[in-house]
Amino acid sequence: MDRVIAKKKWSRKRILTIAGIAAVAILIAGSIYFTSGKSRLNVEADRLTISEVKQGVFQENIPVNGMVLPLTSIYLDAQEGGRVEEKYVEDGAVMKKGDPILRLSNTDLMMTMVTQQSTVFNTLTQMQINRNAAQQNTVGKLNSMADVESQLTEAKRLYSLNKKLYDQKAIGLQEFKKSENEYNYYSEKSNLTKRILQADSLSTKQQLVQDRQSYDAAQNALSLMQKKVGDLIVRAPVDGQLTSLDAEIGQSKNKGERLGQLDVVGGFKVRVDIDEHYLSETAE
Repeated sequence: MDRVIAKKKWSRKRILTIAGIAAVAILIAGSIYFTSGKSRLNVEADRLTISEVKQGVFQENIPVNGMVLPLTSIYLDAQEGGRVEEKYVEDGAVMKKGDPILRLSNTDLMMTMVTQQSTVFNTLTQMQINRNAAQQNTVGKLNSMADVESQLTEAKRLYSLNKKLYDQKAIGLQEFKKSENEYNYYSEKSNLTKRILQADSLSTKQQLVQDRQSYDAAQNALSLMQKKVGDLIVRAPVDGQLTSLDAEIGQSKNKGERLGQLDVVGGFKVRVDIDEHYLSETAE
């Protein structure tokens, strides 16, 4: 005879399923509990900093690597090209303003200066020659003027005398006209001589002005060449320490080529590379 077997309500499979669901529920509940701000952490009191909350600019500090540089650096470039003939100091020397650093040589520049010196000398010589000639010409014109004035005075005296004699019928018309013509001639000659002397004086002044301008121009050109030659000796523009000196004896340097730099002692700056993410938030 068949027997009814009662079905078990809590099978092994069912128990494991319920246990799994319960474990998941406990994990979720624990996660919610520990992230709800109710967790605790023990921290030593001396490690805490308590500050007053204020409204202001938010500051954020980031660590970066930088390079310490002089506050001011002056580059030394060759004002004129040439060959390095002499070095007065070495890299790292402390310089005073005007101290020589090195000397260059430039044959073409020296020849140009000598030529300009000759030009100045020739211009000065020609100016002196023109001045002497103008003075001699003026003296000659003044002598001629004196002769004409003397002749005019005599002609005037004779004309006045003959006019009286002619009025008195003591001399004839021909003799009177002769004295009158001589007086008129020397009078015109005197006026002409005065105009010539005045024109020569003006011309002489203009010539002297032109000579002076030519001499000044030549002298200025010579001064410029002398400065260029003087620039062959490279000097310290300010007080500082010489660094990065790049020049050796016998080496040729072009005009404008970098010779080194002079660091002004008295302050420093730090140069760092900052990520572009922080550029908008960076302040001095």
